Amino acid sequence: MWIPSFISYCVHYGWALVKAFPGDLKFIFLSTLPITAFTILLGFINGLILGPWYHGITIEHLDLLVNNMIKVKAYEWFSGPDGVNPFYTPQAPYHVQQLHDPLEWTRTVGMKRPSDWSTNNVGKLASFRDLYRVRRRYSDDPSWHRWIYLSTSADPMSDISDYNPWDKAFSDLLEYRDKHEPLGRSNFNYIACPKNFLCSLWSISGPALIHLTNEPITRNATQERSRKPILDPVSVRVFELPLTEPVIPGSFPTYFEQMRSITASNSTYWTTQMKYSNFDQVRGRSLKVLKGVSEKHPKTYGMLSKIEDKWTRFLAAEETGFIFVPRLVSFAAGAIPSYFGSKYWWQLQQWRKGRQVDKLQEGNDSQSARDAAVKDPVAHQLQLFLDSLSDDDKQKFGKTYRGGALLDKIENGLAKNEWNTQEDVIKKVEDALRR
Repeated sequence: MWIPSFISYCVHYGWALVKAFPGDLKFIFLSTLPITAFTILLGFINGLILGPWYHGITIEHLDLLVNNMIKVKAYEWFSGPDGVNPFYTPQAPYHVQQLHDPLEWTRTVGMKRPSDWSTNNVGKLASFRDLYRVRRRYSDDPSWHRWIYLSTSADPMSDISDYNPWDKAFSDLLEYRDKHEPLGRSNFNYIACPKNFLCSLWSISGPALIHLTNEPITRNATQERSRKPILDPVSVRVFELPLTEPVIPGSFPTYFEQMRSITASNSTYWTTQMKYSNFDQVRGRSLKVLKGVSEKHPKTYGMLSKIEDKWTRFLAAEETGFIFVPRLVSFAAGAIPSYFGSKYWWQLQQWRKGRQVDKLQEGNDSQSARDAAVKDPVAHQLQLFLDSLSDDDKQKFGKTYRGGALLDKIENGLAKNEWNTQEDVIKKVEDALRR
């Protein structure tokens, strides 16, 4: 295998580097080496693993944002006579608003950014920072709570083979709230996490519940007389399911009871959870990656990981600077070059692909409008929809007023061949960044 030979190379290269250290630094390093040897080696390998992984998820964020926006644009063609996109209306199975549009999710759940807010980073569009809730001016209870359920299913409760008990528990929770809670299900939303930009950027794969609440600010007499909107900052907490600790001491409830206990209007359990930290979420996700590598290579990386853990515990040094500093430095030594190496390699691949596309397009300027339409992602999806309908399906579909209008709309749109989805998506993203 390549892993033992690679480890041997790292040890040889590292020893050559140590010999180049100044005298005092070399003495300190060598005197602590019996304690830190396994930690240094493991930290360096972890950096080599996680550097390319982290670059990969940053690229994934961009791809998911574009794909989610294209999907939203495609569904605009299925709008009814009222012009409302079906993505913005509550539908089965939960009959609460599903969050599809990564640019409009804050408005959908009832929040906003400051009026002077802007950014050049598309990742900030999903950020939990700089979120505010407009408080009703005259209210006996200024508090506000919102919940977002994150499902691990692409289409919850639609496929028996993809059955998830948490999806069923969430459905039961909504029915229970309709009967026993004043707000019912009105303060709930959900997201299907597979291939979703928001879940990916939040580093939450689900199942999970996200809790959003305002923190009412104290206003002085002058502010009370002001007619400006009252903006309360919003805090966010994440409850990944199943819970690691029971809500009720001494008992561990069912899936439904866990959800009900967390979200009940008279419950204060949400206050026991720390506020959302993107660093902690990414760290937790990276630990899962390393665990997967350990399970895949139990006789090499997995064995090294176990030896390092047992050795530091045996020396009672796992929480000391003797371990923390070498672990951090060795991790950075592996992660930084591997991250930028992956980045530049990806950029080189993109440049090559661009060159190939340019060569294919040379001498083909007279490409038909039909071919241009087929290349447009929204037009492609609409054409696939029409192709999936048989003649009988089209006839039955066209007999209804709405079905006939929809078919005419799609067929006429494809016939015109005036497609610029890419420009529309870019403009929407740019507008959102300046919002």
